[in-house]
Order: sequence, then C-alpha cells, then structure tokens
Amino acid sequence: MIAAETKLWVTGPESERWFDAVRVMWSTECEPEAFPSLGDVPLRKRNLRSPQPPSPEVILWAGDQNGIHELVQWLSVPSSPAGHRLYIAAGQWSDAERSVLQRFGVRLFVAELTDLIAIEHVVRDWSLRISR
Repeated sequence: MIAAETKLWVTGPESERWFDAVRVMWSTECEPEAFPSLGDVPLRKRNLRSPQPPSPEVILWAGDQNGIHELVQWLSVPSSPAGHRLYIAAGQWSDAERSVLQRFGVRLFVAELTDLIAIEHVVRDWSLRISR
C-alpha cells in the first residue's frame, strides 16, 4: 500500500488521460490530484529542522516530445528536485530525451497507460521508505 500521506499529482499536456488511468489503476492506493501545469503543483518544502520525515510526493508529468522543454525548465529550478519527490515521465520519449530527463531527476518512465501497473510496486516501496 502506498503510504497514506503520499501526495500524487498528475500534470502536463496529456494529464487528463493519465489522471483517469492513475485514478482507476491505483484507486485503492491513493487519491491523485490533477493540475493543468507544473507551476500549479503545490510542492511542499522540506523543513530540515523538523524531526518528522517529509511527506512523499509523486509527480507524474504526462507530456509529449514537444513539452520536454517545459519539464526540463521546471526541473532545473533549485527548489524542484528533492529526496522526498519521485518524478515520473509519462509518454513516448526517445533515448536522448530519457537521458536528459534522468539527469534532472526523473526516475521512472511509462510509455503506455498499462505501464502504471508495472510501476505501482516501485511507487509503493518508495513511498513507504520516504514516510519512515
């Protein structure tokens, strides 16, 4: 089970289609939220003085090859990458694009809606590890 306090946000040009798939396939695991753009995602800042572990945040960016620039620009902002965030890029990506996105912190890639089933255990394990 994905940790209860995990935030799962879906955004990007194809977010509507991917949001529906996440909601159906992971319905027992989490309550995802959809946002029209990356700038609308309500990122939480980690309080380094707090003894509590940060809340896990999963950001699934549903894009296309034309939108890679938006994602790279957003990921390059210093406050974006954080250890309590898991970035997933959904869509068709070339090897070069995947390489660039990995350098900016994207850890998982899904090409088809059914790929969400294959990565569910990775998201669950990551979420539980972060929430401890």
